[in-house]
Amino acid sequence: MPTIHLSIPEWMYDELKRKAEDMGIQVTDLVKFYIKEGIEGETKSQQKDSTQVEESITFLEAKVAQLDALLGEVMKRLKEEDEEEDEEVEIKES
Repeated sequence: MPTIHLSIPEWMYDELKRKAEDMGIQVTDLVKFYIKEGIEGETKSQQKDSTQVEESITFLEAKVAQLDALLGEVMKRLKEEDEEEDEEVEIKES
């Protein structure tokens, strides 16, 4: 098994030692646990971020579709009003 040597401040070691004693495990096992949690937590965080981004994109796509439909309706009404104004001008000119 590979071995790493780690230099940490005395206060950090004391805290790790106290926590390990409270849990009934060795300091090295506690450090391994924290490393594993950090790695897995990062992966979970990335997955969560990815899910949130996908949900945001889906929401934004729906909003764009709504705005597109609304804009289409506004353009249709403007065109109808323009045609009605043209008809009124033609009727008055006759």
